[in-house]
Amino acid sequence: MSEPVEQLLTEIVAAGKSQGLDQKDIVAKAGLGASTLSKAKAADDMRISTVLRLANAVGLRLTLAPNDPHLDKLLSRSLFAEK
Repeated sequence: MSEPVEQLLTEIVAAGKSQGLDQKDIVAKAGLGASTLSKAKAADDMRISTVLRLANAVGLRLTLAPNDPHLDKLLSRSLFAEK
């Protein structure tokens, strides 16, 4: 699985777990087939519509952000972290 897809799925599953949902619950809430996540994990790519539906099922939305290492550090609250 490609790293970006893996990261997205990890975030979606984590958000679902924080709400008491397992992977089957997330997929069902998104109105997708039961094997959707297992197929996605085995594939290198995923349709954006599928990612959107899974994200929405757990209260997340997809956004685009600049590819900026400083922004990444700021968002992860590690901009001023000691090394």
